[in-house]
Amino acid sequence: MSAEKLAPRVSVIVPVYNAEAYLAATVNSVLAQSFEDYELILVDDGSTDRSSKIAQSFSDPRVRYHRQENQGVSTARNKGLDLARGSIIGFLDSDDLWHRDKIAEHVGHFDRRADVGVSYSVCRFIDSQGNRLKTGYRPKLSGISAADVYCRNPIAGGSTAFFRREIFDDIVEPRSGDGHRACFDVKASAPGASHAEDHQCWLRMALYSRLTFEGIDKELTFYRIHDAGLSARIDKMHQGWLAIDAYVRDQAPDLHKSHSRLANAYQMRYFARRSVARGDSREAASYLAKSLRFSLKPFFTEPVKSLSTLAAVLALRLMPSVTNRWINRAAGAGNET
Repeated sequence: MSAEKLAPRVSVIVPVYNAEAYLAATVNSVLAQSFEDYELILVDDGSTDRSSKIAQSFSDPRVRYHRQENQGVSTARNKGLDLARGSIIGFLDSDDLWHRDKIAEHVGHFDRRADVGVSYSVCRFIDSQGNRLKTGYRPKLSGISAADVYCRNPIAGGSTAFFRREIFDDIVEPRSGDGHRACFDVKASAPGASHAEDHQCWLRMALYSRLTFEGIDKELTFYRIHDAGLSARIDKMHQGWLAIDAYVRDQAPDLHKSHSRLANAYQMRYFARRSVARGDSREAASYLAKSLRFSLKPFFTEPVKSLSTLAAVLALRLMPSVTNRWINRAAGAGNET
């Protein structure tokens, strides 16, 4: 039997860095999938906790483990792409979870739609204990343009989408010094950098690939909200957004000219909501003011979300003793813009 026949249909790539608290649950959510023709590639990016031991404890032959020096999530993802043998690629962050039919749904989507290169889903937020929260992210699911990816990023986090392998060929850049295919920008995710690698990658797909984006209207991804995650690090997220905006300005100037103010308004509103969740009233008010200065359009296109953000910011400013639980419910804070 040839090596090609032995290759799995799907490759799941999990970048791992100091994820001992959640890694086992993440891996088990993949091993419990109803679709079984896959490989699970764990790329350990120089973890210093028990992640390495946990990653190597799984006996399932579909699990593959690779360890490298700490270089950032982009390098880990690029290495995973080098190792992947499947014709369909999915990424899963080491603290998130998947519904048991996640892979099956996306494989079926690709089988039905030959023009789709990126298949993503609705996601639900979970807390640090894995309990489902009332909030989630329900993105635009069809008719996706580069402007949609720029302004609203329907894929959201790195755990929601699956990709045809060939879409990476449409955006691959020359190999970096370590030999990796540079599909994800290494500079954008080096330790201490701005963490813009995923959004930039999706933008390049929207700008340069003939394949399209389309979503599945089902909650198939469970995105974990916890203090140690990037979702709590607004300063890094803001740096990442500035890098995205600069990338669009340089690579797609017409898109930047027509949509930059709206894109920034949505992003600043999102940062205001995240600041509310952290209980930082001054930061929240500052980001909301920036959003309003960029554009008032979000108040007309998404009045409920915009007005609830305004109400939460005012409540935090005027009644700082109000519980964070109430404020979070009013703001609907989470990984959505």
